[in-house]
Amino acid sequence: MKINSFTGRVAIVAVGGLFLLGCDKMMSSHEQPGSSQTTANSSSAGSIVPPAVPESQNPEDKMPRIGPEESQKLVKDGKAVIIDVRGTDAYKMAHIKGALDIPLNNLESGDYNGLPKGKRIIAYCT
Repeated sequence: MKINSFTGRVAIVAVGGLFLLGCDKMMSSHEQPGSSQTTANSSSAGSIVPPAVPESQNPEDKMPRIGPEESQKLVKDGKAVIIDVRGTDAYKMAHIKGALDIPLNNLESGDYNGLPKGKRIIAYCT
């Protein structure tokens, strides 16, 4: 089944280069349910210790985001390409129409084969 619309999708745009964070790494330890850093903690001395990284410093918060309408327009105008970084098995099950299957592992290892030059990259992992 192919997904024919952008409805409900939020894409991440990396302009001028591809700076993807691992989708499987986007939830860092301070966000994990039950993590000792989820909320303020008590130290052995009984004082309150703040979380190691404030919410506003999450790596994914620094990534530019783009809505479905703008994504669709950029692709239609030939200014951007959509890549599905979830992996080939997930891509085969369903993907945004026209998206390229470029697994995140490839990108993390420096393999950018298949990425067009001179276009914005819209990546999604959910």
